[in-house]
Amino acid sequence: MLVTPHESVQFDYLQTLNHSMGIQFSVPFSDSSTPPTCTVTLMNVAEKHRKLFKKGYEVKLYAGYYEDGVGLLSQGVIRKISPFTSDGTNNTFSFTYREGQDYSKLVSSADKYNQKLEDARKKQEKVIGKKAAANLPKIKKHSSLSFGKGVAAETIIRRVASDAGIDIESIYLAKPKTYKKGYTCHGKPITIISDIAKVCGSKVYYRRGMIAIDDLSKMRGHNEHILVTTHVKGQHGGTGLIQYPTTDSEDEDAKHKTWSVVSLLRYQVSTGSVITVDDRFLKGTFRVKSGEHTCDDSNFTTTMEVYV
Repeated sequence: MLVTPHESVQFDYLQTLNHSMGIQFSVPFSDSSTPPTCTVTLMNVAEKHRKLFKKGYEVKLYAGYYEDGVGLLSQGVIRKISPFTSDGTNNTFSFTYREGQDYSKLVSSADKYNQKLEDARKKQEKVIGKKAAANLPKIKKHSSLSFGKGVAAETIIRRVASDAGIDIESIYLAKPKTYKKGYTCHGKPITIISDIAKVCGSKVYYRRGMIAIDDLSKMRGHNEHILVTTHVKGQHGGTGLIQYPTTDSEDEDAKHKTWSVVSLLRYQVSTGSVITVDDRFLKGTFRVKSGEHTCDDSNFTTTMEVYV
């Protein structure tokens, strides 16, 4: 779905005898504090619809199955659009977007106000000249967000996020901290939030376009009640595991040993999801560290790296 300033336009995968509308995508996800970059390719879209896509517009990507339902995979803002191309049979174009909003460019309300004052002073200088402007009263700037003695870390995070317009899906601080002497914010809001979360034993990461904060433990994961198993010949069942789980970790003493699990695409899975795997090589309930949703001519899969 494309969200423009005027309307939301939905593009659906469609394959019939008379029409072919294809959608391919690569949607990585991880518990890194840096938002991942996703790629979507659309086939046989009318040129007038192609022109609707603009850098800075929001996109929401949904996927699933007719029987099992469809859900949100990812959302973000378009960063780059490729040229419209044709192989004589199919017309295609691709675009990339970064998961979530570009919070790195957001500033506090105080900084916004101060920037307006500086811009107004510069305009005034052009009118009256630098010499006359030098005699003008000094600009009274707004101070940064400050908090009194005994403020809780979570209070600071929520206030900074609200002030800058940052949406946070959930917050869990493993080691809650109280700032006895108070706290004054300096720097970009998203950096302040990340730094405080780190001090409190937690981490900021992106999940379906929203920010989540927790300690990456299974206990604090998002339980989507997902079971992934293989089909056993002669028995009923099997929920999408399409190859044996594998691990590249050779260090038995590794603090966070991980395994790779590949299944048919499960839109419910994202960073921090808690899934249950039932296989001869890997059995148990695990938290998803990272992965990728893939849709192309030969794959409709979700690859997951899970903590063991």
